Amino acid sequence: MITLVSYPRSGNTFLRNVLFQVYGIASSTYLTDGHGPDEGWEDASVVKTHHLPQDLPQNLLDRKVVLLVRDGRDSVVSFAHHRKDVIAHNSSFVQNLDEVIYAAEGSHFGGWSKHTEAWMQRADVVIYFEDLIQNPIEACEKLRSFMELPEAKRDQLPTFSDLKFGEPEYGSGKYIDSQNLAPSWFRKGKVNAWKDEMSETQQVLFWHLHGEMMEQMGYRLNGDNLKHIEKSINTEKKLILIEASKLSEPFFDGIKRYVRELLLAAKSFQSSVQIDGLINGEIISIEEALALEGQEQRIKQNQLFILAKNVLKAILPDTAYNSLARTFPIQKLHSNRTRHSIEKAAADYDAILLTLPQHFEAVKGITSSKKFAIIHDTTHLSHPDLHEENNARLAAEGMQWIRENNVQCIAVSQSTAYDLSNQGIDSTLIYEGVNRKMFYPIHNQHLLQLVRERYELPNRKFLLSVSTLEPRKNIVRLINAYAELSATLRNEYHLVLVGRKGWKWNSVKIPAHCKDQIHFTGFVRDEHLPALYTSASGFCYVSLYEGFGLPVLEALACGTPVLVSNTSSLPELVGEVGILCDPLNNESIQRGLESLIQKSKVTQIDHQCMRQSWNFSWQKTWKETLNYLT
Repeated sequence: MITLVSYPRSGNTFLRNVLFQVYGIASSTYLTDGHGPDEGWEDASVVKTHHLPQDLPQNLLDRKVVLLVRDGRDSVVSFAHHRKDVIAHNSSFVQNLDEVIYAAEGSHFGGWSKHTEAWMQRADVVIYFEDLIQNPIEACEKLRSFMELPEAKRDQLPTFSDLKFGEPEYGSGKYIDSQNLAPSWFRKGKVNAWKDEMSETQQVLFWHLHGEMMEQMGYRLNGDNLKHIEKSINTEKKLILIEASKLSEPFFDGIKRYVRELLLAAKSFQSSVQIDGLINGEIISIEEALALEGQEQRIKQNQLFILAKNVLKAILPDTAYNSLARTFPIQKLHSNRTRHSIEKAAADYDAILLTLPQHFEAVKGITSSKKFAIIHDTTHLSHPDLHEENNARLAAEGMQWIRENNVQCIAVSQSTAYDLSNQGIDSTLIYEGVNRKMFYPIHNQHLLQLVRERYELPNRKFLLSVSTLEPRKNIVRLINAYAELSATLRNEYHLVLVGRKGWKWNSVKIPAHCKDQIHFTGFVRDEHLPALYTSASGFCYVSLYEGFGLPVLEALACGTPVLVSNTSSLPELVGEVGILCDPLNNESIQRGLESLIQKSKVTQIDHQCMRQSWNFSWQKTWKETLNYLT
């Protein structure tokens, strides 16, 4: 028995009619909206649905899953037409298409990419719409491996025209024909019809939100040369341990974002590998590691439990300790089935990934596994004055341990790879990414206004900077350069600085003549950052040194023009679309700000900025990392 899954308008009705007319196999429908599930769907050998896995009864999940996939752009265009032609006659095709592309709050079956990703993890067979319309019988024959198919009646094969203007059999009845909707239901059956129907803005937005999954399924930006992705059976499952203690820290910074996004990307590839997290001396599942975020109280409690356990074990006899452990809360740490000891890790894991050299103590005792380290920068050597003494010391000790133990290194930028090479350390370049499903232009006016009010943003245009307020970020020179802008520009464009205050910030002086034009928001929640980037006329990131520079990519992904330093990794990120300045020269920064303002006047949302961000993907980061680890 088969569950036939597809995103709406992907050709499932055509496939079902081919099964019925060529093979004599009827099918049923399970949908909870509209006219609801077909009567007796439980007994049908083929049941079609559009729902996500979590919205289906177990009966359907236990069946073999056939996933029918179509170029998402053709699907959403057809979906928008379907809504206008069949569901809501007074609706606008353009507005329908925008809504289907955004799929806000999980609407429209979660959106094309979420729907496809969810079912790819469960699919036993994948059929491409593009293959189905070219050779329907060959596509259907893929079902023969787990379904009894009779001999095909090739002379009964229907065409799209037959179904559009004839009397199609739709599953167990003729629901379409009974309402005379077949001409609207069966539209064109064409490949790349989206090229004539989507505006440039819609094409850019679709690829921004769904392009990573499109590429994963073998579709290309220009619509040509589809590369088929076959479901593979992987019998050997690798075990990987990722040191992820950054997730337990209360403050959010670039390294914590890196660890979180890497784990999120890794989570979708767990069919071929098992990935666990090592956090504060405990090994937990990747799901539990990600759930730690925002649970600082629980993290602190666990750290106290571990400390208490170690102290008591050291001072008490074994019999007394064992008795106490059965009643004391630390027993939870022993009995939790998802946790393992570090000693177990040494024997079980094929690779251990250290995400920050300063955390080397967490893994240095494990001797039997292959070790890898992510190197974000080497500023503890090149810019020691920009670090707190303890952090610089830990970085130096971590790099020394990496060198002595021949740990294989991953550099997050060409700049970092170059710095490592100068120290005699070989590395492999794997860029960081940007979460395009989170960072994209926000058009929800209610959300934009809510964010403005919450963070008391100026009721006018503004330039934005997002970083911890510390010496390395060069905020003082940015403020002084802004202060040198003409009064007219400063009145028209205020400066908004986002981020918590770091070390040495209290000594910063704000020029008196522009105090009312410079705004500090403090910490901003992740879900509000895209609205801030979208609202800003331009983004400024004039750091003295960056190993990578995630906020720059986030701004680009939101279509916001950027001004960055001409040093370290930042030119790598912005390519031809960014404005560069000398971070040590106030006049250069000032000219950069003026150029940024001028560029912002050309267009509200810069498609070239968005396209530049497409060069960086967390899925790509994880795939390349996984290949390197295994």
